[in-house]
Amino acid sequence: MRNHVPRAPRPVAAAGASRIGVAQRGMAPPPRTPSAGGFPIAIGALGGTAIGLYAGQPSIGFLAGIAAGVVLAVLIWWRER
Repeated sequence: MRNHVPRAPRPVAAAGASRIGVAQRGMAPPPRTPSAGGFPIAIGALGGTAIGLYAGQPSIGFLAGIAAGVVLAVLIWWRER
């Protein structure tokens, strides 16, 4: 025969204490996830290089694409602040 160890009783939830009830009573809002600002930089670099290759100036296209991507990333960051 095994020794039986009594367990502590489970706490009983108060009426309306579900997660939905807590959120509806005005507790802290869920945290916001920041937008990805690096994506426009990467797309700008690739797109600028492609346009630069077409124009015969891939380096200038790359730099212009990076600049445009950085401007977009800064605008995204500024909007999220």
